[in-house]
Amino acid sequence: MQEKRVSVRRAATTALALAAAVLQFTGCTTVAAGKVPTAREAPTVRYFLYAANSNENTISAYLVDESTGALTPVTGSPFAAGAKPAGVAADSARRLLYVVNSGSDSVSTYAIDAGTGALVGANALPLATGSAPEEIAVDPTGSLLCVTNYGSNTVSVWAVGPGTGARTALSGSPFPAGSNPAGVAADPAGKYIYVANNGSNDISTYAVTARGAAQTAVRGHAAEAGAYPSGIAVDPTGRFVYVTNNGSGTISAYTISQGSGALTPTRGSPFPAGSSPWGVAIDPTGKLAYVANASSGTVSGYRIDALSGGLRAVNGSPFPAASSPRGIVVDPTGRFVYAASYGGNSVCAYSIDTSSGALSAVSGSPFAAGSRPTGVAIAAVAGP
Repeated sequence: MQEKRVSVRRAATTALALAAAVLQFTGCTTVAAGKVPTAREAPTVRYFLYAANSNENTISAYLVDESTGALTPVTGSPFAAGAKPAGVAADSARRLLYVVNSGSDSVSTYAIDAGTGALVGANALPLATGSAPEEIAVDPTGSLLCVTNYGSNTVSVWAVGPGTGARTALSGSPFPAGSNPAGVAADPAGKYIYVANNGSNDISTYAVTARGAAQTAVRGHAAEAGAYPSGIAVDPTGRFVYVTNNGSGTISAYTISQGSGALTPTRGSPFPAGSSPWGVAIDPTGKLAYVANASSGTVSGYRIDALSGGLRAVNGSPFPAASSPRGIVVDPTGRFVYAASYGGNSVCAYSIDTSSGALSAVSGSPFAAGSRPTGVAIAAVAGP
């Protein structure tokens, strides 16, 4: 069954940003003159998964078992959210979780407890968005926060201050998009922003220019997509963009012009997916892509051609999932895949065969979530 995406439909997260945060935590410890850091001083990195439960206004939180990929609910979970939470995005370096509330036209900000993964209170002054915000993303550099406003045909963008994490709207934000913007993603350098427009069947492109108070985003030429484009992801090399076409059962692949950020379809695009493909996620190596197929209840896996960006189905694809998988994410280590089962009120967990890209269900999967989970995100946070 093919259906047009409407508000509160998908979330995707960027594995590259989380992988970068892991490198930051594990490889950038300050060393005083003449002092060698000990194992005791090295921070512990923990992985936490968050799912937005759109029908009960909560966020489910889990500790990820680094060995098996299994999920254990965090004490206090689920945590209260705004009205109809849709997308979630993690800023691992600052230990922050952002949740876009489709029913209250806002973004809530939570602090993540590094030891437990608990969400420590929503921001008392949530960020205001446009009408019916749909998706949210933090760019891999951690300097931009982007939200698509499905009901007002715009995209809101904030600059995130270094250290403090203070958010300042870019000059001119919110920016015009196509009809019913859904998915949003940014390139690894934070230079370009891409928005999948569900109603106008195209991809809006923006170049981020200047810095400070003059920082803005300039809209470029839109790229054509399939029917009802939904999810969107940029690969870790910053060379390719992938978009799920909810209405045509395909995934479109594009190459990014390194000079302008413009998109050009890759050879052979679009590629077959399942019925009503929703979210798309790419592994940290940029070699594998995974798509959640909502109507067929499966996850498709692909190998990415390093030269062309083209896709080839991995052996055994598609893989079974619980009812109506939507948001999907690959963990920062590249070992596990998680998909939010909107119809099954759960999160499906898979182990990745790193040689073939094939998926196998994690023991205990699917793991219970709240009512109608949509978006998922993983935070890799350092702490004692």
